[in-house]
Amino acid sequence: MIKLLSFLSLGNKLLILKILNVSLLGFLLGFLFQYSLTVIETEKLVVFAYQKNSIQDTLTNTHVNDSNYLKGYVIIDHFKIFVDIALTDKQKQDGLSVKNFMNETEGMLFFLRDPTKASFWMKNMHFPIDIIWLDENFSIVHIEEELKPCTMAFYCPSYKPLKESLYVLETIAGFANNHHLNIGDRIDFQLME
Repeated sequence: MIKLLSFLSLGNKLLILKILNVSLLGFLLGFLFQYSLTVIETEKLVVFAYQKNSIQDTLTNTHVNDSNYLKGYVIIDHFKIFVDIALTDKQKQDGLSVKNFMNETEGMLFFLRDPTKASFWMKNMHFPIDIIWLDENFSIVHIEEELKPCTMAFYCPSYKPLKESLYVLETIAGFANNHHLNIGDRIDFQLME
């Protein structure tokens, strides 16, 4: 006999829960971990079917022209930064060099499509920045701080993380230090409608 059948929609996630004589603990564990989970105990059955329209899937399947940026925001320790999302090769190549200045509530998020050790440089930049590499879970894997624009035409150093990343966040210089960011810290990200 089915005691509970729920369809829960949270943002872009769909969680289907079918419970037969299950404890609240089983529900909470499944909800917290948000993965497909099947647990069978004597006379107890929990079935979680989890379908996630992930940010990665959404960005992979979104097509924009070079002059239009998707918009989103990241939240770091209750501080919101509105970001342009660089998806096209041209947007990624230009980066923040298309801006003459930026304030602390602005940034750019690069979506790399596949985890990689992407390098960045400061060619054609107009102001110093911090670069923060993030894995697929939006956890920080590398930080470069206070990077100044290249002044020499024939040499411009590049900056590369030690670990692979899927996203890269560029902020104004000093942001990582001012907000006490460390490797392993997690940021929240949301696409804007």
